[in-house]
Amino acid sequence: MIRYLFFITLLFPLVSCVLYQESHEMDFKSLKTELKLTSQQNKAFQVVEKEYILKRKKLIQNSNLNKDAENNILLRKLKNSYKDQERELYYLMDEHQQHITHQFIKKHMPGQFHYADDVRTDLVELLSLDSYQKRQYKAINITFDKIYLKMNRSDFDYKQHVTSHWYQLEVARKNAIQKVFTKEQFQYYQEVIQRVNYEHS
Repeated sequence: MIRYLFFITLLFPLVSCVLYQESHEMDFKSLKTELKLTSQQNKAFQVVEKEYILKRKKLIQNSNLNKDAENNILLRKLKNSYKDQERELYYLMDEHQQHITHQFIKKHMPGQFHYADDVRTDLVELLSLDSYQKRQYKAINITFDKIYLKMNRSDFDYKQHVTSHWYQLEVARKNAIQKVFTKEQFQYYQEVIQRVNYEHS
């Protein structure tokens, strides 16, 4: 129980500060810089970007987040929105730019904080965690599940900033896990989580 309280104390500032942030979106500005778009591509990219940001805002506004199942439904819809945006952007790009875009969206796709129990079990084996790492990894997962559930039910401002809440949970979870895993384990962990999260929507 003490270790759970320690994690909650460690993460509380990150979760709390979400109340003062707007909804979180992927940093498409940095993606455009990496893609080195032509002026014509850039104009078309901006049109698609604005269209899908508006769509995601409407999805959030029209959602009912009073139940856990509704959070999962919204998350799935938002992830599919990013995939649709990715496919639409492909028409503007060459093969190299498409690859960069796919890797970017996969890396930043929301939902990496909330993966299934079977994935957690598989990761223990895939990463060859020792007994200490297994205990800490389990404690982190339990703590984040509790924070996620309590945050959904108690935060009056949750719906307005839901994607920022999710993003902060993802960052905080990864920071906690990074302290337990080796550099190689953490890198592989991120690769698996990003791939699985992208594929399941």
